[in-house]
Amino acid sequence: MLAGHYAPAFIAHRLVPRAPLWALLLAAQAVDVGFMLLGLFDVEGARLADHEPRLIVTAGVWTHSLPATAIWAVTCGLLAARLLGSRSAGVAIGAVVASHWFADLLVHTPDLPLGLTQEPAVGLGLWLHPPWAWALECGLVLASCGWLALRLPATARRRALGLGAALVGLQTLSEFVIPTPPVFGQLAASALAIYAATALGGWSVDRARGAEPTASPREQKQP
Repeated sequence: MLAGHYAPAFIAHRLVPRAPLWALLLAAQAVDVGFMLLGLFDVEGARLADHEPRLIVTAGVWTHSLPATAIWAVTCGLLAARLLGSRSAGVAIGAVVASHWFADLLVHTPDLPLGLTQEPAVGLGLWLHPPWAWALECGLVLASCGWLALRLPATARRRALGLGAALVGLQTLSEFVIPTPPVFGQLAASALAIYAATALGGWSVDRARGAEPTASPREQKQP
């Protein structure tokens, strides 16, 4: 999953405005950032192919196992709460990190470890049906981004909708046009660039919204 991972970030920002959108978007892919970096050093890795599924995790215990996901989520949530000075923002970011595994569960073939070894692994395999996988990811992005945009001022709304449209375009190109990179290093470089650019887009929305986003009374009471 690519674009669909960002849906929980849009939802979380609508529910917890104190959590910056750029941080939530980065949190949505934090697990894959770790996977790509570890893959460059042959600690983790994947098998790449031109047919579906185009990516199968062959070594992903440190980032794509269920126990590791819990550790990533708690660690990122605690760090965010400390840096942002908000428990609610920390919970939101931790939840978005955790959402990555469950989103991957829908599309991956069985390559997501349930424990501390690569097997047994799970995955429902929607990637084997590209049109349905594409429809799911684009639908999640459009619905979540549109819901967030309803609560944003005009400039921030336009930027958020532009970001959502860019993600849908990226998903379409990735699914039907752009071939799978032949080597892991190329995949990692392109993926990390996408994650950085998306977070930058979220920062642009945050900036348009203002340095102090308007929070609900309930949010304002939380430290």
